[in-house]
Amino acid sequence: MPEDRFGVTGRITRRRLKLAGKLNKRNRRLIALTGIPLMAIAGVAVPVILHHSAKPAADAMPSRELCTGWSRCSTRGYSSYAYASNGWQSYWRMSPGDECTNYAAYVESTVYHVPEPSYLLGNGGDWAATAAAHGVLVNHTPSVGSVAEWASGSYGIGALGHVAVVEAVGPKDSYILISQQHISAETNDYDWTKIKAHYPSDEWQEWPTYFIHFRGSPRTDVGYYSRKTGRASFRYSLTSGPVNGHVHVGRGKLIPLSGDWRGNGVDHLGYYSPRNGTFHLFGVVGHRSRVFKFGPAHMVPLVGDWTGHGRDGVGYYNPRTGRFYLRQKLSHGRALMSFKFGPRGMRPLAGNWKGGRKDSVGYYNPKTGGFALRNKLRGHSVQRFKFGSAHMIPVVGDWTGRGRDSIGYYNRWTGTFYLRDTLRAGRASVTVRFGPAHAIPLTGEWIRR
Repeated sequence: MPEDRFGVTGRITRRRLKLAGKLNKRNRRLIALTGIPLMAIAGVAVPVILHHSAKPAADAMPSRELCTGWSRCSTRGYSSYAYASNGWQSYWRMSPGDECTNYAAYVESTVYHVPEPSYLLGNGGDWAATAAAHGVLVNHTPSVGSVAEWASGSYGIGALGHVAVVEAVGPKDSYILISQQHISAETNDYDWTKIKAHYPSDEWQEWPTYFIHFRGSPRTDVGYYSRKTGRASFRYSLTSGPVNGHVHVGRGKLIPLSGDWRGNGVDHLGYYSPRNGTFHLFGVVGHRSRVFKFGPAHMVPLVGDWTGHGRDGVGYYNPRTGRFYLRQKLSHGRALMSFKFGPRGMRPLAGNWKGGRKDSVGYYNPKTGGFALRNKLRGHSVQRFKFGSAHMIPVVGDWTGRGRDSIGYYNRWTGTFYLRDTLRAGRASVTVRFGPAHAIPLTGEWIRR
């Protein structure tokens, strides 16, 4: 295959891919009849198959296509990240268009916010060795957002290797979901595929050779809590798609919380019981969970780093008085500070609006869809603007990884997040459809990047 002007292709020949796809779909029927793989008939070198399992197709095959084609995948909830519109550009100096390397670089940079490497990664089969030589973690353990690499010579893979993006990981690494370009014999050469672990390396599509864990910038992602199941579910990117992780919180009339209780840059969960004014926080340093009472019953809980010590404290808002009560220590005791801000009956907010180390407060007016954000806890400067319709559920997070928080809202009737990068009126910067209707929205930094 000719080399392009960028010097990298990572291509897999379409003929080989079509043959591999047919082989997968027909359950290797030709192998059973002729004793030789279809690709061997076509003159493609493959390992000799000495044994053929008689198990049914669902058990025998290591992988299953979930969707094919950019549009078809997106309509089924498997995002193609608008590669159809943006794939003509080069990312990380890869060859643009229908190339696995350019697609992986595009998703890593635009979805997971990985900075462009200063070095050239090369063909698909070169990525792991090149990245490892420059200090990037490369191993055999998958994680959401990592790049899966198939080395040259892997079953059904061409001499230049192949890369894809890991979209989800099963319990105990039992399977992975990947999105990949220039691999499918179907529409747009694009698909999402589920690959099971612990299968022989002589069947399509086999488990990757390596996983490459590029470091992205810390930022806030979304999630939701279902009172029906008592489970919180997470998405590790600001894109529509499947659940990337989940944890059981508990059932009942509780209010889920997320905060960096440990000060390690990763948010953990907890909940507030309005019936008795009790906080239940999971993953606190030295404790599996910490339980304490702070304030009277039936308040509205808050989470924030009020002192700038690098870990979150708690607080509550009294909707009958419009007063905030904040405490940095995760224990029973008096409020560190209290003050009145805004009218009664608002939805309280906490966030780092101006950058720096300390969080401040704000509120959302459900009747008007207006936001009022106090720049400093002890200051009087307030930012006021309207964003979205009335009667939404406000959310807060650092959507861009710039070190300061912005706002958004969640439409409970559609299960959609509308997020804005700047603190002023305007259209949503990002729209994410995630989870069922009538869930309770969550935001947080779920993984360390």
